[in-house]
Amino acid sequence: MLDTMTRREVLTAICRDKRCPERMGLFEWFWQDTQAEWEKQGLPPGVDLVEHFNHDVREIKGSMFRVTGRPIDDVVVDEDAETVVKRNGWGALHREWKSKPGVPEHLGFEMTSAAIWKAEFRDLLQGLDMRRFPDWESLAAAYKSAMAEDRFAVYQQMLVVEIMRRAMGDVVFLESMVLDPAWIHDFCSVVTDNIIRHLDYMIREVGKPDGIWTYDDMGYTKAPFFSPSMYRTFIFPCHRKIAGFCHDHGLPFILHACGFIRPFLPDLLKAGVDVLHPLEAKSGQHVAEFSDAVRALGGEMAFAGNMDIRAFESNDSAVLEREIVPKLTAIREKRIPYIFMSDHSIPKTVRMGTYERALGILGRDGKYE
Repeated sequence: MLDTMTRREVLTAICRDKRCPERMGLFEWFWQDTQAEWEKQGLPPGVDLVEHFNHDVREIKGSMFRVTGRPIDDVVVDEDAETVVKRNGWGALHREWKSKPGVPEHLGFEMTSAAIWKAEFRDLLQGLDMRRFPDWESLAAAYKSAMAEDRFAVYQQMLVVEIMRRAMGDVVFLESMVLDPAWIHDFCSVVTDNIIRHLDYMIREVGKPDGIWTYDDMGYTKAPFFSPSMYRTFIFPCHRKIAGFCHDHGLPFILHACGFIRPFLPDLLKAGVDVLHPLEAKSGQHVAEFSDAVRALGGEMAFAGNMDIRAFESNDSAVLEREIVPKLTAIREKRIPYIFMSDHSIPKTVRMGTYERALGILGRDGKYE
């Protein structure tokens, strides 16, 4: 059966309305060096991967504005043949690889107490600051281009857990939840208000997208960073406020949250999350179980991801089929609003042919009707 809906209509039904259209959605992320490797395997040089693989989502370039205390880009302070050390707008140092992707190594932090937060950073986050937008004209052009396409166009932004990790580091922010809760409450409240202030300005002055895709990793592979009680105390009010802002504008609130986050699911539903991503399979999480749990609470949620990246990395067609087919079958039979993605960005160890086989399985088994 031929598709009768546009890509934007399909994703709007899934993300905003949380219902099943004629087919499942499609999107994916790739590590920075994957495209270069795939060009060796026949991918046309410099091709737009969203267009080439017919993805349904377009991330609006430049929409992720600066959420650091000081509205500046990272500054290089040291480097060698393999790595570079940078200082971010919170004064924190981190080391990155030059030739390969990966999570930066945290080296040190300036903001290690409430006193430093109040003296050096808090006031910088109180008002609208155009310096937080790296390139306003390019953002406006990217928005216009994205909205002219038949794709679901999203603004992007990090939320408070991601920001705390970059601002004060894991040890300080996790310990301070217990030792100095007033500081964490204040930080989260001020930063969330700042995010909403600048998102609202973008919507008013650049235009309204189709959705807001946010990022807030909250788990290790086998356990969350903090307890559900801590989530409800510190993070839930921020997520609920962001969700309320999105819904006031008629936009779906999409949350990317890596790691084992299953204990947070009831509260994520209450907060107003419309789409949850990526449901890491290596953490024992399953899209059908998540959907069943949400529905048992009387709610509905759309999901993206959950296809185990390890099956892709096997580059074995049988392994890929065993991972994807049962999940697509459950999604189809249970009528779960769903966007097909891996549970992790695609690395260069995945051959292009393997990804194309995964898309072929989706094309065969990804219809709701």
